[in-house]
Amino acid sequence: MGRALGRLKGVDFYRKIPTDLTEASLSGAGLSIIAAIVMVLLLGAELNNYLTLETQTSLVVDRSAQGDLLRINFNISFPSLSCEFATLDVSDALGTKRLNLTKTVRKLPINDQLERMGHYIHDDRQLDIKYDELPENFTSDDINYSSPLSAADFATAMTKYDILIANFYAPWCPWCQRLEPTWEAVREEVHAKYPDTDGRIHLAKIDCTAEVDLCRDHHITGFPSLRVFRKGHDEVMNHGQREHESYKGDRTKDALMAFVETLVPSAGRPHYYVRGMQRVAKSSGCALSGFVLVKKVPGTLHFLPKSPGHSFDYHAVNMSHQVGYLYYGNKPSPRRRQALELYHPMGLTEDWADKMQGQNFYSKNQRATFEHYMQVVLTSVEPSRKNRDASFDAYEYTVHSHVYNSDDVPAAKFSYESSPIQIIVTERKKAFYHFVTTTCAIIGGVFTVAGIIDGIVHGAGRLAKKVDLGKQG
Repeated sequence: MGRALGRLKGVDFYRKIPTDLTEASLSGAGLSIIAAIVMVLLLGAELNNYLTLETQTSLVVDRSAQGDLLRINFNISFPSLSCEFATLDVSDALGTKRLNLTKTVRKLPINDQLERMGHYIHDDRQLDIKYDELPENFTSDDINYSSPLSAADFATAMTKYDILIANFYAPWCPWCQRLEPTWEAVREEVHAKYPDTDGRIHLAKIDCTAEVDLCRDHHITGFPSLRVFRKGHDEVMNHGQREHESYKGDRTKDALMAFVETLVPSAGRPHYYVRGMQRVAKSSGCALSGFVLVKKVPGTLHFLPKSPGHSFDYHAVNMSHQVGYLYYGNKPSPRRRQALELYHPMGLTEDWADKMQGQNFYSKNQRATFEHYMQVVLTSVEPSRKNRDASFDAYEYTVHSHVYNSDDVPAAKFSYESSPIQIIVTERKKAFYHFVTTTCAIIGGVFTVAGIIDGIVHGAGRLAKKVDLGKQG
């Protein structure tokens, strides 16, 4: 047994030198301290590198499933576009057209300073407005546009009658031309039933091509506009907000006469609201916010003035706007945003997901149309299994904008195109054995190098002593 143990000692790699055969030195002590400090620094750096997240970025063809929809979130303010006629249409390269989206879009009346002027409006415009049948061989030459009120006459009429129903029209408007025979028939019947001596209700019309300032003061942008004025103004107070009454129903004689009869009982009662009428905030502008779901094909969001049974003076339409926000996909939670800051290849900037936030676009010319072209890229973050909750699909985009004069109705167009390339960011795993190997290399390497340096220093010291002794001898 003793002989076997003796043979085992022969393979000892770490044979010990008796203490009395070793020699300590100040240079060796200094090198040992320096080596220890270097080891600690290198080990700390290696540990930090091991614990630091490393990512790998790959470019692949978009792996979205067929039929996946892209969510577009927006908040855009138009200081010169009334909420009465502000409309959002969506079209795409596949021929899909969705007109006047209302389910996921909200309208907020604002003034020209972008300040809130009322409550959110639900768009309940009647899509199919009915008219009386016109006589055979009827032409626009048969229309009688006589006796429209001037601004002064209009001011007098508003104070003279308890209720004044005003028809703001433009002679070139086809819908105004279609309404005119019916309007005149209703006016004659109403004035016969409720003469001036009665004073409860009166019908009048205003030519907005002649009384431009009057129509602008009352925020008339679409023709015809039928407004109700009570004792000099058309204001209806709704929870502290000023609104006006506007008729949006059918334009037949029966419908208009029924409308007049519902108003008569409220004569002499200012700020009285007749149930069933449309109330619209008295403001010049509108802020549209919400979201739309679209296919991942090139498409466009069209913001424009549009309404069934109305015409617009394109020269007077101003589509200047401010983008509150416009981004794609869902907004990340604070936890996911923190993860994105770590995983994103270039980090996150303030406008990483919304390049248009806070930008203003002003119209300097008549009939100006704004177009914004965006290219959207999907970045998918795929962390390790232990951090799956941080996985997220982030959309970024570039945008180019320009303005031009349009022969059609002015609009603000936001065109988008989804990139076929998807960026995938994955977490690069670090093997623990690599950390252990590096740690051993640091300790062994520093120890060996320090030993070599110590040997050189010690040998140089001994050589210097020998030289000195030789000179003394």
